[in-house]
Amino acid sequence: MSCASALQNFAAREFTNWNGLPESCSLAEVTQQFRLMNEGYGLARLGDTKREFRMLIVEGYEHPVQLWSDGPRVLMLDVKYPSLSSSEVAVLLNALGAPQAKLDYDWGTMRIEKGEWVYSDRGLALFVAPDSSSVFHLAVFPRTTMQDYQDGFQLHLGKRRFPKR
Repeated sequence: MSCASALQNFAAREFTNWNGLPESCSLAEVTQQFRLMNEGYGLARLGDTKREFRMLIVEGYEHPVQLWSDGPRVLMLDVKYPSLSSSEVAVLLNALGAPQAKLDYDWGTMRIEKGEWVYSDRGLALFVAPDSSSVFHLAVFPRTTMQDYQDGFQLHLGKRRFPKR
């Protein structure tokens, strides 16, 4: 699959046959297809490494999409609240089948057990609500192993509370 067709599927929220973000996807190619929110960028941890990210506007998504890169190479696209209805979520989870792993994750200050459904061999991670009826967050990346997912792609969505004074 080409980068352009993968980006079209991402924009259309077509993930039932998702087979990873192609390794060939470049920053230039993605920003030609989707508009940057601004010229700014941030640094945050992706897996075990601090990486650069930018924010994109992708029509059809209510929230900005985070674009992670390593120089000119795109590593991941992720978005919170990816606008999937509960019936779409049910169809998607059924089509994908059992994930390679169900990991615990932090959503804000809340711990969600076994809610990070990782399909590393398909380049897809879904952060599923406890009742499996909605997806809080979605990430796409190149196909990889579970170990490489955890080392290089796992998102850190938790927030720390500051003590009250």
